[in-house]
Amino acid sequence: MQVVLLDLALPDLNGLDGLRDIISSSADSSVIVLTSQGARENALEAMKEGAYCYIEKPLNVEELKVVIERAFTNMLLRKELKRLKDIDAETPKIIGKSEKMVKVSNDIRRASAKDSGVLITGEYGTGKNLVAKAVHYNSRRISAPFIAVDCASVQKEEIETELFGYEKGASKEKCKNKIESADGGTLFINEISELDSNLQGKLLKFLQEKEFTPSGTKSIIKADIRIIGATRKNLKDAVSKGTFKEELYNKLSAIHIKLPPLKDHKDDILPLTKYFIKDAHEKCGIGNKELSKEARDFLMEYDWPGNVRELENTIRKACILSKGMAIQKSDLHVQDGNSYTIKEFFEDKLLKYMADITKLGRGNLHTDVISEVEKALMSIVLKETKGNQLKTAQILGINRNTLRTKIKEYKIR
Repeated sequence: MQVVLLDLALPDLNGLDGLRDIISSSADSSVIVLTSQGARENALEAMKEGAYCYIEKPLNVEELKVVIERAFTNMLLRKELKRLKDIDAETPKIIGKSEKMVKVSNDIRRASAKDSGVLITGEYGTGKNLVAKAVHYNSRRISAPFIAVDCASVQKEEIETELFGYEKGASKEKCKNKIESADGGTLFINEISELDSNLQGKLLKFLQEKEFTPSGTKSIIKADIRIIGATRKNLKDAVSKGTFKEELYNKLSAIHIKLPPLKDHKDDILPLTKYFIKDAHEKCGIGNKELSKEARDFLMEYDWPGNVRELENTIRKACILSKGMAIQKSDLHVQDGNSYTIKEFFEDKLLKYMADITKLGRGNLHTDVISEVEKALMSIVLKETKGNQLKTAQILGINRNTLRTKIKEYKIR
């Protein structure tokens, strides 16, 4: 971000063209244009093109100082407004008016007001990650990073490197760790019950001393972070069985947020569904659809073993696959034996676009479709594994080197 003084009367360049170049290359800049007396028309045109303001020559130095100060203030205000908008977009919306979800919302407010450890427990798909984010973005650490580690999706031997980093060999090759990355903010450790005894001890020591030593080095790194842990398992039982350190459990569970399975707060199903339909409408450009009575009845009767995540995925797919503006019961393909097969899914999508596809007439339809499907599949799995190429290759059932080659070929980021 910068303040630019631009004279519209340039010897070898049109001033307005110069202004357009500056705005296109640095939209956050504030451009103050200088113009000759009587050239008001050019000055007004510059304002339309995005200039902050204009000043007529000859310049008054004191007036120029005031205008520049205002331009800097304006830039800072715009930057802060963008930051607040970004935070608002990141902050999860906790949907639900049932008694159980009201308690969760109250627990989130209580946890956000303090800086102690937080333990979030609940079944798969109940929204533990969203609750952790809600605590962070409503706390005093709002402006600092929110960093997440999912111990269930990382190889056990790699978890220590993820959390604490390492320094290797004579070249002192370093791997930046999640704790250091989260300095000042929040570190969310999902499925924290997967930590072995050694890592539990190392994490406990960090919580006590606020410093740690990466593997392979004697360097001491200090970090001020808040740790939020989450798990599907009963950590109290793990403590009783001696598989989880009691002192670490006490540090983490200063505030304990328990998330109920969706079948225990069915009053929230329809409000959640309405939110997911609206989200699909905004993000996917899909018409703002509604549920038929049969679809509503089915949603309320189904037990949702995959909880809120299963509901979200079901509604998103229904929004995409349903043909009219109303989502029918037949569009709700849940995991009950009547779900959409992969073959049916691709047939449905390809038939809708076959007319446009065949118009291309280039004779390489098979290659084009297979490449696009492969690219999409790899992108989705990489996102699910948070960029872990080893895990992605294992899920896809391909060699890691093959995956790397495809990532480069398809320019997947």
